[in-house]
Amino acid sequence: MANQAENRANVKFSYKKYYSFRNRINTNFASRFYSDMQIDSVSRALCYGDTQPAVVVSTEPLLIAAYSDEMHAVVMLRFPSEFVRQYDLTPGTRLTTSNVYVPGNRCAPDIFAGTYYSRQYVDFVPIVQLFLGKKDDMIRAKVALFDEDKWNTVTNKANEYIELRPELFRDGFFYFKK
Repeated sequence: MANQAENRANVKFSYKKYYSFRNRINTNFASRFYSDMQIDSVSRALCYGDTQPAVVVSTEPLLIAAYSDEMHAVVMLRFPSEFVRQYDLTPGTRLTTSNVYVPGNRCAPDIFAGTYYSRQYVDFVPIVQLFLGKKDDMIRAKVALFDEDKWNTVTNKANEYIELRPELFRDGFFYFKK
């Protein structure tokens, strides 16, 4: 994976948060072991990844549209519903992700690249900072990095995505699964 962070995230990984849901997303020893082996990569992504905006699209199920300015697109991520209460999420809640970009030749099938697609990358791994990072107040304050035009772009891209493919989403923790 390659990464050129314009807005370096600087978020520290929270083992406490991770271990609070680890056994629910990985039900057997082998999958938990694999997940634990990803901690170092996820930790680096949280710290060095490119901070990008994300918007809660739905709370039942919990769907979050994670944006990439490199792709000028969103991917839809589905998370456990318990996060709605835990983080006081409602449709339209603004969040941030740490994105890591993947070079290659062909866009991932769930990415509908937009007009300003840089063509440098074919996929991105968005990690919702609030769900795995320390210092929730600092993380929540990062939404101020983006102006209203950017938030409108993310919301519009999310609405287009839901219209085109309402059934298409990634598991929000796909990077922890084999």
